Amino acid sequence: MEWLVQRVTSIYLGVFVIYLIVHLVLNPVKTYASWSGYFARGGVRLAWALFFASLLLHAWVGLRSIYLDYVKPTWLRFTVTIATALGLLALGLWAANILILGAA
Repeated sequence: MEWLVQRVTSIYLGVFVIYLIVHLVLNPVKTYASWSGYFARGGVRLAWALFFASLLLHAWVGLRSIYLDYVKPTWLRFTVTIATALGLLALGLWAANILILGAA
């Protein structure tokens, strides 16, 4: 299951980054108003929300696998895993705050 999550999230991340590069090259954002207008569309916010969710999930699965393989003391693995989970949760809440309140 973890293998599938890594592959699906990496595909979405890659496609989204390519879309973003092409979009910003063809339609450069020069002012705050144009950036705000870009984010005012619901589809754009949804795509960014999926991007952040994919990024956080991809990071979680990858880091968790590294911890399970290379961090041998159980107490240290638990501590590092909890710290990572809390950090990724904080980043997810920050991204959600930006996407929800930034659109208002």
